[in-house]
Amino acid sequence: MSTQEHILSEAGKLLSRIGPQSMTMDLVARTCGISKRTLYETFPDKRTLIKECIDDHHRRQNAEVRAIFESSPNCFEALFKVYRRVREYMRESSMNYVDEIRRLYPEIFVHQQEQERQFVLGLSQVLKKAQDEGHVVRGINTDIAAFLFLSTLRNVHNSDRLQDYGFERVDVFDGAFVNFLRGMATPEGIQYIDTLLHGRNRQQGKSQTNSLTEKQ
Repeated sequence: MSTQEHILSEAGKLLSRIGPQSMTMDLVARTCGISKRTLYETFPDKRTLIKECIDDHHRRQNAEVRAIFESSPNCFEALFKVYRRVREYMRESSMNYVDEIRRLYPEIFVHQQEQERQFVLGLSQVLKKAQDEGHVVRGINTDIAAFLFLSTLRNVHNSDRLQDYGFERVDVFDGAFVNFLRGMATPEGIQYIDTLLHGRNRQQGKSQTNSLTEKQ
């Protein structure tokens, strides 16, 4: 792994865990085990580092999503695998991450919105394939459906609104994802969703039991 790759890996973890405001260049250098001089020779300023971390995250995420879809038997199963991965990421990441990017680095936030457009296009194509597989009702405008799901996800990242209602971010994401799929699923699709949800709940139950056992 090159110095640049090492920095992006460690800084990316810090960025998601504590947010851009708390992630200082001093902290990045210490975490990476390098001098500040080496850090600044690789990334001239914090703004550049944050943008590169976000781009690197999107590259890794896109590669992971492609691998999931290539190895899954159908679109619903692939979507659930992606959903579980995003859910894990949400649990590990700072609640204020998106808000701080929007407030402190508006030009980076605009750059992220380009990624959102690609997300809508990609999700629309997945839903069209799910129609062919018999899991999504035909006649639904998949472009609009994907856009509406993105709009819902924006509220998931709005920490102030979630706090106003006393909601946990992961719980809102759960509801948004499951209701999104069920709302346009065929009877066969709904049955498949229920099967996948049953498997998820059973796995969560095992994880909670193991956690309690370890504490005892």
